[in-house]
Amino acid sequence: MQHQLSLTIQSNDSYLSDQMNNIDMSQFNQNSFIQGQEQSKLLSDIHMASQKLSHSADHFVSEIVADSHSSIKQIILIQSYYRMHSCKIKYQKRKKWARYRKCVIQELVDSEFTYLKDLELIIVKFFDPLQAILTEAQSKLLFRNLKQIYLLNKQFLFEISERFSNFTQHTCFGKIFDKYVQFFKIYFEYTSGFSIEVVSSLRKEIPKLNDFISELEEADIFKGGNLESYLIKPVQRLPKYVLLLKDLIKHTWQSHPDYESLQVSVNKFIEVNCKIDILMDNVLKNQMLFELQKQFFDSINVSIVESTRRYVQSETINVLVSKQQKSVIVYICNDMIILTQRNQNALVKQHEKLYEYLYLNEKSYCKNKPETQYCKFLFTVSSQEQSITFICQDAEQKQKLLSLFESLINDIKTKYQKLEILQECEVQSIQVFAKGTELRKSLLQSYTVYVMLISAGSQNLTLLTRYSSLIKLENMIRKQFPDISIPHLSKNQWASNKKTQLIEARKIIIENFLEAVLNSPLIKQNPEQVLKYLELPPSFYETIASSPDKTCVERESLRKTMKSSSFNTDDISLSETLKFVRNTNTIRQTMHHKSLKISNQTINIKIMFPDEFYIFLPISPELRVADLIEMAAEAIKLQSYEDFKFFLINDQEVRILDDEDCIPQIPLNKSSNEGVMSKLTYLFKEREKTNTKLLLKKYLYLTPKQEKKDYQSDLVRLNLICHQAFDDIKNLKYQLTNSQYYVYSIYYLIIKYYENFRHIFTKQSLPINLVKQLIPDKVYKQLKEQTWISEIYVAIGIVKQEIEQIIKQHDKNLQGIKKLEQQFQYITELLFMESLQQNPFYGLQHFNIEIPNASKEILQRQFKCQLETYCTLGVKYDRFIIIHNMEKKLEIFLSDIVNLSPFPFYFQFQIKHIQDEKFVFKTSNGLEIQKLQELYSNISNNL
Repeated sequence: MQHQLSLTIQSNDSYLSDQMNNIDMSQFNQNSFIQGQEQSKLLSDIHMASQKLSHSADHFVSEIVADSHSSIKQIILIQSYYRMHSCKIKYQKRKKWARYRKCVIQELVDSEFTYLKDLELIIVKFFDPLQAILTEAQSKLLFRNLKQIYLLNKQFLFEISERFSNFTQHTCFGKIFDKYVQFFKIYFEYTSGFSIEVVSSLRKEIPKLNDFISELEEADIFKGGNLESYLIKPVQRLPKYVLLLKDLIKHTWQSHPDYESLQVSVNKFIEVNCKIDILMDNVLKNQMLFELQKQFFDSINVSIVESTRRYVQSETINVLVSKQQKSVIVYICNDMIILTQRNQNALVKQHEKLYEYLYLNEKSYCKNKPETQYCKFLFTVSSQEQSITFICQDAEQKQKLLSLFESLINDIKTKYQKLEILQECEVQSIQVFAKGTELRKSLLQSYTVYVMLISAGSQNLTLLTRYSSLIKLENMIRKQFPDISIPHLSKNQWASNKKTQLIEARKIIIENFLEAVLNSPLIKQNPEQVLKYLELPPSFYETIASSPDKTCVERESLRKTMKSSSFNTDDISLSETLKFVRNTNTIRQTMHHKSLKISNQTINIKIMFPDEFYIFLPISPELRVADLIEMAAEAIKLQSYEDFKFFLINDQEVRILDDEDCIPQIPLNKSSNEGVMSKLTYLFKEREKTNTKLLLKKYLYLTPKQEKKDYQSDLVRLNLICHQAFDDIKNLKYQLTNSQYYVYSIYYLIIKYYENFRHIFTKQSLPINLVKQLIPDKVYKQLKEQTWISEIYVAIGIVKQEIEQIIKQHDKNLQGIKKLEQQFQYITELLFMESLQQNPFYGLQHFNIEIPNASKEILQRQFKCQLETYCTLGVKYDRFIIIHNMEKKLEIFLSDIVNLSPFPFYFQFQIKHIQDEKFVFKTSNGLEIQKLQELYSNISNNL
């Protein structure tokens, strides 16, 4: 029983826990047939089970089996309820699709009936009476084989209507279409040589014909149209069948008995329709604009019929709205996109209704969206304040439509350039890209922060925002600009705001929303409130309108120069390497801080360092984090700083700031003489936090040889990284022997407390309280305090003698350091770093991860290792290292890792030599891991 239960839970723990967390409990409450105390107990059991299953199943198997027999029954009951709930969701989806299929067939029947009525009108009112006026050849030229088409479609309508009258969700129509598709080839005769000008030509030649038609026109028999508009209907009919069939297939599940027949039929219809399209291309496209005008735009007093506009094609497709996908029909013109929705209200005669339309212009652009777990084959078309995100059925449709839109937009831009309408200095459209998400924690809850990259020309900056904050921004904008056209953001749903599917959808929605806001002409005229709310620099629009800095040209020249020369990367320093890589992968132009003018908006900010030293620097709204790093480095005489980053630290979290991040200026305590900024509002969004500090630390590490060249020639750098290493030792980031702890304790005293170290020899007393600041409590408790004291005393003499001997041997090289104390400290720092660099964990960035069973089993099998579910991922300059209890379990080289993609609560990747396997590591730091991997890979690829 235990073995069986273990297998059941092990195979389903990851999937079941994820799905249980994704259940919308409010919907479950409404739809469940269980009510009252029984329902409350069930929800409690689900919560308990999901908590257990969210951890390793193996960890809880023994606990579950040890429980009473009733507990096992509870688990089985919960699984049954969940399966029932899943089946219900599946049934509801199919039921919805079945209703949609019925609407599609209803539209087919209704439109076919209307089509036959129009053909009958031509036959009864024109074809038959005109036989006495027209010759056989003239009648053939005008009406062609219209009567045959009428009889064919009449029989087709009869069979479709008869089948539709007994409609159920399993009713099939594919075989009827397949039966008639070959007969529809009689349309070739009608379309071959068809010309809309035939009517006007014959009216001029035959006065009686002209009088006859004029008389019927005066009687308004054409309902606002003319004879030409009726004669073209057979030409338009076959494309309509293709559109309806595609829509029908889209809402038919693959196990449906009609699915395969519909697939066969639509392919045959497309083949027939393509031949007619070739024959009637211009006629159809010109007439289609008039049809769209009449059907959708006359009622809203908008004219879309223009001499320069031409209809291109139509498709059935999905668009992303809020967190949902909406099925629409897209009509594509050369400078316009029209979206319509199928009306599912059976009482409404009009089967399609206008949903949205967008004009393409010289500022329009397409954005290819990366695939997500829940949304695949996405791309966005944007034009100033409007954006439409399309979700295609497959990669082929995406490529086809994306290429079409890009071609149409390029044609528009080429046309404007020829007319010299586009000016070289014109401001480019602002584009927004979702780089990823970060999970933040407050005292009461966790929440998602969206990391957005705002790009305009050569200018880029990073914006961090919450979805709830943007909802408030939308409300503020709509109050200030009632006529503005921007996407609507749906309200927060507390019960589901952490669902991966919802977060992924919101990344796209936020992209479109911010692009619409920042590109809006209304916002550009009065940007103050919006820029302040988003905490963007007040000079944001002026900055993106300015011409690129000369630095870009200089960096490009440097890149070409260094690439053309050959060198050994081990012979250049870390700072030279990073400067080279940054110049070859330029992200933004740094605004030089020396030109900063002290103004009312300039305040002081406190910058801390690993050695507990701190400074205050003036900042202004225009500065970014990269500028602040440069200022801090200059202030403390740090010669190179490309491998340093700012860490924002508070009680709940540690966040690494990107170079492109803005630094808002919100002094919370103006009475402070030092002008200390107690917190950076935009980075953690909670005003009550006052214990936040900004710490400058080393972040990137390369080979020991490259590192050594930099720290040997820069005393400030050497001192900073030594103090940072002491903090890492205290936080158990290195696996050290007791002997190493003894020696490092001496190094610690020399570097940080030299006076105390010197007095050890005179007072014969070891400051053990200072030593305990370095040694982790867990390690210190393993030995008695007296053992620590005696062992460190034994090592002191050896270390002191070694340092004095080095100083004596290198006396000439140390002449620049006059004081013996500083020489002693300098040599100690060098010895400490050389020793620490030999540790396999040196240079790692640590991230806590959980490895799901599926990924763990494959890795264990492929690499012949034993992994734990909960462990630490160390990211080094050339590899991933999986660590558990300070023991190295597995190494994966970065050169073997491909397709690393971060998601809200995990990241996935592939390994080159393991085909068709995707590995998943659960963590909230997926975006940071991806950035590190990309940066180290870029360094490796460019050198």
